[in-house]
Amino acid sequence: MLFGNDAPNQTKRLDDLATMTHGLMNLELEHLVALASEEPMSAEHPHALAEDPRALLQRYKFGDRKSPWENKDIKDKLRDAKKLLEGDVKGQATAIDNVTDILKRASLGLSGILHSSHGQKPKGVLFFAGPTGVGKTEMAKSMARLLFGDDTACLRFDMSEFSQAHADQRLFGAPPGYVGYDAGGELTSAVKKNPFSVLLFDEIDKAHPSILDKFLQILEDGRLTSGQGETVFFSECVIIFTSNKGIYRDVPDETDKTGQRMKKELVLKTSANCEELPSYLELRESVEEGIDRFFREELGRPELLNRIGNNLVVFDFIRPQVVRDIVDMRLKKLREFLAKSGWVVDFDPIVEELARSARRASGVFGGRGVLNSLEVALINPLARKLFDRKKEDANIRVVGVRAPDEKSGRYEVILEGE
Repeated sequence: MLFGNDAPNQTKRLDDLATMTHGLMNLELEHLVALASEEPMSAEHPHALAEDPRALLQRYKFGDRKSPWENKDIKDKLRDAKKLLEGDVKGQATAIDNVTDILKRASLGLSGILHSSHGQKPKGVLFFAGPTGVGKTEMAKSMARLLFGDDTACLRFDMSEFSQAHADQRLFGAPPGYVGYDAGGELTSAVKKNPFSVLLFDEIDKAHPSILDKFLQILEDGRLTSGQGETVFFSECVIIFTSNKGIYRDVPDETDKTGQRMKKELVLKTSANCEELPSYLELRESVEEGIDRFFREELGRPELLNRIGNNLVVFDFIRPQVVRDIVDMRLKKLREFLAKSGWVVDFDPIVEELARSARRASGVFGGRGVLNSLEVALINPLARKLFDRKKEDANIRVVGVRAPDEKSGRYEVILEGE
């Protein structure tokens, strides 16, 4: 017998196993029985697989790999989660609070507990929404570092690449007899290889509807049958969707005389210099309305929105007062990188000047606008200086930035002593 002759506990174990294996095929259940029989109970192994239904299912799903969610230090990590996330993502206090709540719930195994008795839903499901360049992708990478120790555990899929019919075959695998069957799907292969991941689906609203139908099963049951007929389990993953619905809308490009080309326009108006931005409350209302309209009216998939539930996390604009923090953080990383090559560079005299220049691009383009500004005004001209400088004169203090003139059209950095 699978659970031995311990009658008082046998019924409970069988009930637990039946709950946890709900939806598995007969062949998969036969494999479970065979796996349990490979490690019989003994005095030396009192916690053999046959004794523990959860351990049996974990071994069947993921092999000998231990889930990071079961590590003893996971609670200690999550106690410091807010501080760690704030170090990577600036100006998103509300989003960080929402994310840390969901991660703590996931660590206790409470994700989806009220909606399913099977307990096999993904560890967490989040929907990141908001303007471009405000930290949605960086938040996902930071979560991967926090949970799994490495940002390579964040697997990103640009859903604009999966907008065509049959794109679901590329993601989940082609059925037998079709081209690409042997290669498997990009998503199913990646999760099978590393089931402990943060899965980031960027711009989910651009995916083909056939792909969104597949997500209904993943979000509900935490598993999916690939094109090769294998069951791939998502129950140890954190799944993140992103969108900027409610932020931008498509309007005709007035410069296009054919009238066919469209351009992006902000739904919420800002001042010309981006110093005056809508309040966070206005932003959140616009985003919630835009996402609701997309799933219910444009897509006709309100059930997918219901699966996501209240896990919508709205990211704020990069406010002018946050730009200085981003500049400081990036200059610190730049100093550390240059130090590895033997350069000791001091940027302190120009920090405020760089931040003032970057603020003009931050409102519409977010953090990416700040980084683009730093690249043009600092990194490019600094690279020219360092390229021609002798290494024995490695201590550098940047004291100014000269704006482009009509002749050169390029920024120049001024070094102390020049």
